[in-house]
Amino acid sequence: MFWSDKVEQETKGNVFNVEHYHVHDGEGIRTNVFLKGCNLWCPWCCNPESQVCTPQLVIHNNLCTKCGYCCVTLCPQDAITQKEDGTIAIDKEKCTLCGKCVEMCPNSARELYGKEMSVAEVIKEVEKDSAYYKNSGGGMTISGGEPCMQPVFASELAQAARRRYIDVAMETAGAVSFETLWQIAQYVDEILMDVKFTNEEQFKTISNVPLSVIKENLRKLREHGKYVKMRCPIIPTLNDNDEHIGNLIKWAKELDIKDVDLLPFHQLGKYKYDSLDYDYALGEFKDMDKKIVEKMKDRMVKAGINACIGG
Repeated sequence: MFWSDKVEQETKGNVFNVEHYHVHDGEGIRTNVFLKGCNLWCPWCCNPESQVCTPQLVIHNNLCTKCGYCCVTLCPQDAITQKEDGTIAIDKEKCTLCGKCVEMCPNSARELYGKEMSVAEVIKEVEKDSAYYKNSGGGMTISGGEPCMQPVFASELAQAARRRYIDVAMETAGAVSFETLWQIAQYVDEILMDVKFTNEEQFKTISNVPLSVIKENLRKLREHGKYVKMRCPIIPTLNDNDEHIGNLIKWAKELDIKDVDLLPFHQLGKYKYDSLDYDYALGEFKDMDKKIVEKMKDRMVKAGINACIGG
């Protein structure tokens, strides 16, 4: 079929990061493309900047020295003010997300989470690592957020990579219709499916989608011959129990899924909640004890599953 690069130039989406040299999100060395927008509300999310579909301007309070430079010279919309205590405030009604204050802040205390990019712009960035892909068997991983919140963009991005013989992986929670999931997955070589809970009532705390949809999507992906790896965050007091691990083993065996990653809870994204002015419910939680996760992994390995910690 005749193809024109016009589609790559005109198809656009909201991207909050393109990160190079990942080694845990698919085979080999990967370039991860993180898309904004998610339909789950996991309280442990380490990328809360991914949850909203649109770009967000934030101030990292740990870096801001309250110098006031941004108020005096940086904002062409006059959307930045300084309170009596020195803290900086942004008038969201006036702010156009132009990024001028991000570029000029002397302390790098500002960040713009997300920007509109075309498929062509993203692929140009991804191709910078082509030599690594060839030598390691790696490629591009589409992540988020949830890529299925931008199915047209994610699908065109996957197709653009395949035209360049770049392997494509996708990380998804699968909490969408199979039609939406397949719109992207049909062009993907590896699917990393996040399985947060295996208990229906627990899953209701983070999603309006029935848990059965996740399992059925896993089943259909396997029936279509797709390679699927389950990725399972292990969160203290929420799913770090024998019942959940036993259910993961049952799911893997029933669905003929050979590989499972166990992802121990950590606090690396905690600072982002403060920058976004979000409440963070798990602030007092300690990082997951890896010795406990090791026992979970050993149980899965004994059951014949290729389980890893950290992915």
